[in-house]
Amino acid sequence: MSSQSSTLFTVGTLLRHAQDSGAPVRVLVQGTWLDGRIVGADSLGVILDDGNAQQVLVRLDSIVAVAFSRADIDDDRDEDARAHGRRRRDPIEAGPVGG
Repeated sequence: MSSQSSTLFTVGTLLRHAQDSGAPVRVLVQGTWLDGRIVGADSLGVILDDGNAQQVLVRLDSIVAVAFSRADIDDDRDEDARAHGRRRRDPIEAGPVGG
């Protein structure tokens, strides 16, 4: 790569975008894809709700990959309905991991 960039893409950054838009996500944890919408998050993990009465807490340091539909993230059809809940949020970041 010949150009330098100060942009740092993290699992937390992508999860925050999905949470802010209400988009469903897929996260890869130990070889298994988990699907759901983010209903809670902090600097150590996220809670995914699968829409079928199941929720799972996933540690950020266990997530290998995040997938979501760009159309879900970029969709502005709900802009007026969600405007009151939209605010700038910093990326979700994993904290230090002790061993």
